[in-house]
Amino acid sequence: MKKIILRLGLCLSVLFISGCWDRKELNEQAIWIGSGWDVANNDGLEFSGQIVIPSNIQTQGGGGGTMQKGFFTISASGKDLSDALQNIQTKLPREAFSGQRRVIIFGEQFARRGLKRELDNTQRRADVSLRSDVFVIKGATAKKALSVSNPLEKPPITAALGEHKLSGGRGNTAYLSLLMAATSDGLRPSIPVLEFSSSQEGVKKGKADSANPPLLRMAGVAIFDKNLKMQGLLNMEENRHMLWVMGILKNLTISVHKKDINASLTLNKLSSKIEPHISKNQQITFSVTLEGEGSLKENNSGLDVQYPTNLKRLEKEFEKISKKRVQQTVTKVQKEYGLDIFGLGEVIHRKNPNEWKSLKHDWDKKFLEADIIVKTDLKIRETGMEGPSLLFKESEIKK
Repeated sequence: MKKIILRLGLCLSVLFISGCWDRKELNEQAIWIGSGWDVANNDGLEFSGQIVIPSNIQTQGGGGGTMQKGFFTISASGKDLSDALQNIQTKLPREAFSGQRRVIIFGEQFARRGLKRELDNTQRRADVSLRSDVFVIKGATAKKALSVSNPLEKPPITAALGEHKLSGGRGNTAYLSLLMAATSDGLRPSIPVLEFSSSQEGVKKGKADSANPPLLRMAGVAIFDKNLKMQGLLNMEENRHMLWVMGILKNLTISVHKKDINASLTLNKLSSKIEPHISKNQQITFSVTLEGEGSLKENNSGLDVQYPTNLKRLEKEFEKISKKRVQQTVTKVQKEYGLDIFGLGEVIHRKNPNEWKSLKHDWDKKFLEADIIVKTDLKIRETGMEGPSLLFKESEIKK
């Protein structure tokens, strides 16, 4: 009996320790946080990486002395990604490890050339997570973007991930969204865009250790066709409109500036309802209802929001301006690009699968010809301080 128990114990111990013998220790790996794709000579690929230097990453409140960079950027060219990675490894004394990769950046030239023939390696490898953020760097190379420091984040490329999330975007699901859109008939891919900036608006950027360092900032969204070639850009406001229609926008601030009204509403509960209608002659109409609830953050006018009529008036003004702006964005995408980045085709696919069978093969043309009607329904749930602004006299207050 004792022998049986001993053997069972040995077998169980093997289960717990097996699988670890062939693993690499952290001090034997180069931890890859950000990746970049650019066009190389002879139509090849230049691949870049931002790699952590663990010994140089210090916590706040640490000892004195000069703060060294907690990262470095490495790159190499190749015929494809595997070839480029092989060439990068000749510069690294440790094995490159991409399991902690958080951000992917495509240079604009690379994005316009097309992504379709380049991304298989990132999906096939078991050590790379699909939960990554992905960007196009406007008018520049990914290698340059991965070389920019950030005074608040170490490693710095994670700052882009935070900016994307706080601006109401898709965050670390952006790469997964790209792959899903690339395999869809009723949704064309879109990727958020970064650009180079400085911490102070309108002032030429200084050095990395100055009070006005160079930074990366969110700049909109890039539109791709079904062959994964970049076709154009939308600005940051248009990007928010697109995400709202898609039903994935997290927050939005709307401002109204008129002669007698100057106010801002911050929405933190947003949704989208899309109803497709297909006539007998195959004319398609979409009714898009955008809803939102939030807080009145500014009311630089004499309107006393304690009164329901004034509150309703503000809601109507916010609805009017948001409806106009979103409709302009939808029309721009339709007429200039003819690419359904909103996923309206997928709505038909879900709600009218039989109709979709005859529409999906020529969906770009059908989308261009569709009527898209935008409506908005906004509610002010919080007004902050009661009454009008303290800066207005009693004679200036509108009740």
